[in-house]
Amino acid sequence: MIYSIESNKLKHENNYSEGFKPEKNKQYIAIFSINEKPEKIIDEKIPDDFYVAALENKTPRFECYEALDIICMKINHFKSEPDDKTSYVFIYIQNNLMQFVCEDTAPVNEFIERIIKNDININYGKILYLFFTFLIENDMGELEKTEDRLTEYEDEILNYAASKVNYSKLVINISRQLRATKQYYEQFLNVVENLSWNENNLLETKTLRYFKILDSKLDRLYNTTVNLIAFSTEVREAYQMEVDLRANKIMQLFTVVTVIFMPLTLIVGWYGMNLKMPEFEIDFFYPIVIVLSIIVSIFIIAFFKKRKWF
Repeated sequence: MIYSIESNKLKHENNYSEGFKPEKNKQYIAIFSINEKPEKIIDEKIPDDFYVAALENKTPRFECYEALDIICMKINHFKSEPDDKTSYVFIYIQNNLMQFVCEDTAPVNEFIERIIKNDININYGKILYLFFTFLIENDMGELEKTEDRLTEYEDEILNYAASKVNYSKLVINISRQLRATKQYYEQFLNVVENLSWNENNLLETKTLRYFKILDSKLDRLYNTTVNLIAFSTEVREAYQMEVDLRANKIMQLFTVVTVIFMPLTLIVGWYGMNLKMPEFEIDFFYPIVIVLSIIVSIFIIAFFKKRKWF
């Protein structure tokens, strides 16, 4: 799809395949699929091999060449499911042409249609600012959901509801996503910083202030992500402490039981020896041994209770 900028307004021009020819005194925005042939979508100033090589590198980044800026960004970096595929958008910026080349053009088309519907005054700098804001508009909500999940796990762990749930695995999955998100914001901040230099003067000077606003938003998201990574570590450590505590209690119980039966085992061993035992000469000695065993066991249990060992 081809759009032109006239009087700071976006106007739908035509499909590129229908014989569209750009005018030299106009600025254009083009949206294409990454699967389309290069000769249909590149500006004639960009060599075909250079264009294709840029598409093969999906690392989020900013590249500056003579009269050309290239940006690569993820679109859905917050994945709802682990198997969801992250899509990418490549943005080629020249003097009178800004191209969005995507694996999935739907999000970019949605963004452009939103601008047209809201009748927003735009230029290349503001288009980039609004698009980047569009990419992160739901991020704080996603981070808050992540914090809520971690808080829920923490409450369940502290309320002894974690006996049948492997919270360590759940928290590790969240931590991995948060680390990937942190890396995404680091890359995003780098792109915005490089854009603000405007080395090729492709963006209007008055629009550079938008990137300071964007930098502030990204910085808040980055710091929130860093704090959540620390929180996830605390939750995991709390779960590990609860697991260790339960294991210690079980071992403590086994130790108490063992200590209680040690005197009784001694008596049994004594009676197991092939010797002349006292009960052969003293009446009621056998019941006395039984009572003595009970007294010893009660004494040991009382002693452990007093020490709060179980």
